[in-house]
Amino acid sequence: MGNRLVGYGSYLPERIMTNQDFERIMDTSDEWITSRTGIRERHFAADNETVVDMATIAAQRALKNANLSIDDIDLVIVSNVTAELDFPSVGIQVLGRLNATKNIPAFDVRGACTGLIYALHCARGFFTAGMHNRIMIIGAEKMTRFVDMTDRSTAVLFGDGAGALIFEHSTSSYSGIIDTVVMADGSEFECLHGTPDHKIQMTGPETYKKAVQCMPAAADYIMEHAGITAENVDWIIPHQANLRIIQSCAERLNFPLEKILITVDKHANTSSASGVLALAYAFDNGIIQHGQLILYPAFGSGLTWGAALIRV
Repeated sequence: MGNRLVGYGSYLPERIMTNQDFERIMDTSDEWITSRTGIRERHFAADNETVVDMATIAAQRALKNANLSIDDIDLVIVSNVTAELDFPSVGIQVLGRLNATKNIPAFDVRGACTGLIYALHCARGFFTAGMHNRIMIIGAEKMTRFVDMTDRSTAVLFGDGAGALIFEHSTSSYSGIIDTVVMADGSEFECLHGTPDHKIQMTGPETYKKAVQCMPAAADYIMEHAGITAENVDWIIPHQANLRIIQSCAERLNFPLEKILITVDKHANTSSASGVLALAYAFDNGIIQHGQLILYPAFGSGLTWGAALIRV
């Protein structure tokens, strides 16, 4: 029971926060930020703009792109860790905003920066079991809710945004979400986590070390499981956390940088929205073509990591 990608949509808040803007409010510089992270700007949601707001717009755009209505969807999975309400789920609230009438199920997953892969993993399982015909996956984050603007080591790293993908049942097992792998190690969550007062706490060197080990390992695992090599992959879309991490992963995978999609300079780290925002950017700008094979590895708080193999 295969699937295929039939629609996508994305949303980025209007406000752009540049490195020069940070220079005016803290002891940092554009050169310092760019050289260490590759980030030049990021989008900040307005104070009254919520995760549900952003997720809903991304979903509407994906539905329009697919020429579908919300009642054509029979499952919604949302990945996020920054929702303003503990309950109900963002997915349920998006259904309400979109005026769904068929009482379809919706739920959230909390895999942090690996969250989109966790959502894709769930969707692949549902398609394989023949339980759902058309699934919408949304990654939506307001990371600025957790940004400590007095901490220059983390404040410059994160941005806000949302993206949505729609997959439907297909008889081909070589399209859509072909394979996924997800992993976790709860013993080292203190490397990167949110505090009770909603602040990001990160041990930078240790997080970097784990990311450059785990992301390539997940990518290697999924390629071996699929019986392919890096030469068979058209594009790698890594989680957009840090340019140095992306470059290190490319080197370990022996994959040329010109075939790696990089949007971290424009969006910064948007956690579980990262991959779908990058994919939407690539589609909108004619970078990726339908039929190409995409490898998406990610690493995040948990610690969590994984990879997805998708033919778009």
